Amino acid sequence: MSNNFLTCKNCDFEWHRKDGTSCPICTNKKKPETKNDYRGGMFGTGENAERLKKYYQALGIIALVYILYLVF
Repeated sequence: MSNNFLTCKNCDFEWHRKDGTSCPICTNKKKPETKNDYRGGMFGTGENAERLKKYYQALGIIALVYILYLVF
């Protein structure tokens, strides 16, 4: 009885010998990018901190006016 399945030593994936000798999971993985595309940051901690800060100030003023309108 011959074993027709191969097992990857890196990711422990099992595939049939007819599909090839290299692991289909490990060969199809994209290499991680060295450049970080993250530009955000919540509450004014990212690249657009000044722009976000203005939005939060506007939202705070609107909320304050609304609360004062409800109270008085």
